[in-house]
Amino acid sequence: MLRKEREMNEANTARFLLKARIGRLGICQDNEPYVVPVLFVYDPETEVIYVHSSKRGRKIKMMKANPKVCFEVDEMSKIVIGKSPCNCTVVYRSVIVFGEASFINDPVAKVKVLNMLIKKYANETSNEVTPEMTNNTQIVKIKITSKTGKENQKNQKLVRAFQRKRKPFPEASRPDPDSLCV
Repeated sequence: MLRKEREMNEANTARFLLKARIGRLGICQDNEPYVVPVLFVYDPETEVIYVHSSKRGRKIKMMKANPKVCFEVDEMSKIVIGKSPCNCTVVYRSVIVFGEASFINDPVAKVKVLNMLIKKYANETSNEVTPEMTNNTQIVKIKITSKTGKENQKNQKLVRAFQRKRKPFPEASRPDPDSLCV
């Protein structure tokens, strides 16, 4: 990492992975890169990221050909304008993960992950997924081999002011729990 003073410690890196809403999955096949936004859940105890998907499609095909993946989450809090165009900065945090993807096909294991996703994104615990609902769903398990977090939080007053003005995750844009079983 070029700017060591911006490196996040392990605890903050894990905390940010737990709270981030959207991840970006980077994959590559035959020298063709592909990045796709995904819903995900992170398990800090096993150092695994789970992603749900359809069983078919470009990302599944590419991960079957090359299971090495990169995963990224970020949050930009504020652009701080300086006195000149070259004296600006961004208040942000980001985590980059490298890992290896595999596929979970056991319906009981899929249910566990899908329920974790529903709890994270929809705050639902009453609508439990059943094994029969997982037939068209693929769960991707990313075993983390390395991860680094980076942040520029040096202007904390700006961050707190920005967060106070920020609206919570809107109800209308929360995914429908049934759509997680695609």
